[in-house]
Amino acid sequence: MPSATLHREDGSGTRGVERRKLVVSWEHPLSRAISPVGLLSLDGSTYTFDYLQSASQVDGFKPLLGFPELDVQYRSDELFPLFQQRVMDPKRPDYQRYVRELGIEDEGSPWEQIARSGGAREGDTLQLFPVPEYGDGVWSCQFLVHGMRYLLSKTVPVDGEDKGAYAPEKLEELLGSLAKGEKLELVAEPTNDYSDKALLVTTVGRLPLGYVPNFLLHGLGGSHADGKASVFVGHVNPPEAGWHLRLLAKLEVVGGDDFKFFEWQQS
Repeated sequence: MPSATLHREDGSGTRGVERRKLVVSWEHPLSRAISPVGLLSLDGSTYTFDYLQSASQVDGFKPLLGFPELDVQYRSDELFPLFQQRVMDPKRPDYQRYVRELGIEDEGSPWEQIARSGGAREGDTLQLFPVPEYGDGVWSCQFLVHGMRYLLSKTVPVDGEDKGAYAPEKLEELLGSLAKGEKLELVAEPTNDYSDKALLVTTVGRLPLGYVPNFLLHGLGGSHADGKASVFVGHVNPPEAGWHLRLLAKLEVVGGDDFKFFEWQQS
């Protein structure tokens, strides 16, 4: 078990430390609404978990296992058990294939695994997303393209024309034609049934591939409209990887270091 220490939120001991961060989101089991509830951080040697102030206002949300108090900061020299169980054991025979599917070139640390995979488990209500990192005037992160399998049975409006409803072999052909680093397009879908901020990921020929994850939509709305957001192919996986891992994309957004990427950062 990790040796965890608890601290009341006062910011002490954390300033001036560059941390990698993952947003921890929770899905309501009935409404399916996805809400950010916490931040998991790594400063190179210490893991930290903090609830967001907005977590107490999320309908139906209860404290996560191992993190019973909302106003406490949790620290550990090992990955907390709640997140460690979302990491594949390197001893498994399919481990090397799994990290390749995530676009990880080396062995892949537990942090890299959950940052790329989202840490989701079947039937689970939690998912993790990387907070974009800032450098040289650009925010960047990688994300798995969502909703790709739905394009086998539905069309979506692109430039006033319905596209999608691919035959399986057509979608495979489309994915097989993508090359690492190839530029992709973002196309707004304001008539989407689930979000009027929905953004399609398409080829440069405007053929839909899937969706930008919901957690990125707040920051991307204005940036997409202003032409400051760019998306590129990161890694394409074979069919056996499953639809949720088929396409890894890289996002770049031009903006200052004070840019607020997520809605909860506004408070």
